[in-house]
This record gives sequence, structure tokens and C-alpha cells, in this order.
Amino acid sequence: MARLRQVVAQVVALAASGIVAACAATYVVAPPPLVPAEAQAPVAVLDHGRHSSLVIGLPDGRMVRYAYGDWRWYAEGTTGAAEGYAALFRETPGALGRRVLPGPLTAETLREQVHVGIEDMVLLDVDAAAAQRVVDRLDGIAEAGRDRMVTNQAFDLDFFPHPVPYTRAHNSNRVLAGWLREMGAEVEGDGLIADWRLRR
Repeated sequence: MARLRQVVAQVVALAASGIVAACAATYVVAPPPLVPAEAQAPVAVLDHGRHSSLVIGLPDGRMVRYAYGDWRWYAEGTTGAAEGYAALFRETPGALGRRVLPGPLTAETLREQVHVGIEDMVLLDVDAAAAQRVVDRLDGIAEAGRDRMVTNQAFDLDFFPHPVPYTRAHNSNRVLAGWLREMGAEVEGDGLIADWRLRR
């Protein structure tokens, strides 16, 4: 009974923190326009509700979508109470989601080609060389874990083991914020939840 009360108290505390976080959006500040246009790459942050994904336009006109999350929850689709508790309060194996899409990267093609719900999206341009470095690094993680790849149709992604464990402090939205910063964008806010806004 004492253990149950402890679990309930932690869940209530988490809900309260979520309510507070919901009052403050996470703002993405686009980097200054780059000249020439060939030096830019289009990027989209997709808000799926409780989690986010990042889409990067590729030089060949296609686009690649990435997400980060808890392995059991996102890759294996095991979404019971025990898995939810572990994902929220413990360090668990991380997963990198990846899917290459035909493109080009526009709001219309994203809604057509991403087969999961999109509540909102943020579109911006970033330095193409920095974007390619992020693509190369994340694709390297995917390639290293290819023998353990799991496809989860519910998230419309192939998942690969990520070397950094999932924690509440290192969740899908905060990892995505880190990817944006690597590409020269500024990110203001907590990043606990998927409530993204663009500020120029």
C-alpha cells in the first residue's frame, strides 16, 4: 500500500509539472537568412501531441524524419502502465526513429507523407552544412544499430538503438531541441512538452 501511495504521488507530481510546462511554449528562433539560397536547408518540427519529430530536407529533394524516445514505448509499442512509469521515472534504453520520405519539404507534403497525426508544425531554414552534419551523425547511429531495427507503423518510423538512455530530462522534445541547436537555431523554453512556436 505504501508503494502504491508513492507511485500515485509521483504521477500527481508529474501531472502538476506538465500543467505548469503547458503554460510555457518552447520557442524556436530561426538563424539569420543565409546567402546564397543553396546554403540553406528546410527543416520542420512536427508536434504530434505528446512527442515531436524533426524533418530535414535533403539536397536531392527528399526529406528524412527523425524522432527520439524510449525503446519499449516507441520501438516495441509496449505502452502499459509499467512501461509508462519506467519511461517517466527511470533511465531506460533510448531509440532513434528514422524514415526517408519523397519530399519536397513543404507543409502540404508533410501532411500527405507523414502517416501519423500532426497537431502543429514549425518550418524554418537552417545552414545546409550544419543540417548535413546532423543527418550524417543520426544516420550513423541508425547504421550502427541496423541489425536491431524495429518498424513501428503506429509512429510511421523505423527504430534503431540510441546510445544515450531515455530519461525525463532527456526526452523526445529535449533531444529534438538539441538537434535544432546543432543546426544554428536558438531554442527558448523548457522543452518538456511538444508545444513549439517560431520566433524570428
